[in-house]
Amino acid sequence: MNASARIVILGLSLGLGACAGSFRSHAPAADIYTLRGATPAVALRSVDATLVIAHPTARPGLDGDAMAVTLPDRRLSAYVGGRWSGPLPRLVEGLLVDGFRGAGAFHAVVTERSAFGGRYLLQLEIVEFAADYATMGVTPTVHVTLAGQLGISGERRPLATITGTATALATADRQRDVAAAFETAYGAAAAQLIAAVNDAVLADSAAPRP
Repeated sequence: MNASARIVILGLSLGLGACAGSFRSHAPAADIYTLRGATPAVALRSVDATLVIAHPTARPGLDGDAMAVTLPDRRLSAYVGGRWSGPLPRLVEGLLVDGFRGAGAFHAVVTERSAFGGRYLLQLEIVEFAADYATMGVTPTVHVTLAGQLGISGERRPLATITGTATALATADRQRDVAAAFETAYGAAAAQLIAAVNDAVLADSAAPRP
């Protein structure tokens, strides 16, 4: 069964929900997908500072574990048979921490739940993270946009607006291929974001202090 057919099943399931009551669902078990991150293709310059990554927020409809889909009429839906391995903001947070650590540009990279603080704070919103079906039955294009602010911890002073955005065309209208396109688009967007944060921190480090 192709991926777009699974979206139709979701619509039918929603329509029958009020009638089903406590009857047992015969829907197939969901496939669980995860994502792998990416680091910039070019080497980054090191900075002797700690980066704190705040827990990302997400636009409505993107804050759960559903694999989001936009339909031709701009409705937001999801694949009935596919889930992320956890809520998307938590998944992206872990990937970003791994990505920044893997890039090796910072002395340390921690989350805001860490007992250790840092000079720089990155606050992000998941703006786009969906497979776009411009036409049903046609291979979708995945859109990923991560946007936010880099600032100085404890000073409420933003340094730069940071954005990473990318698209990836799925190789086929199958859920596993769409999941692979999500990974490609996320990796490209995250690499842009990591490089932009590095540039902003280097500029701040080089600026004269009062």
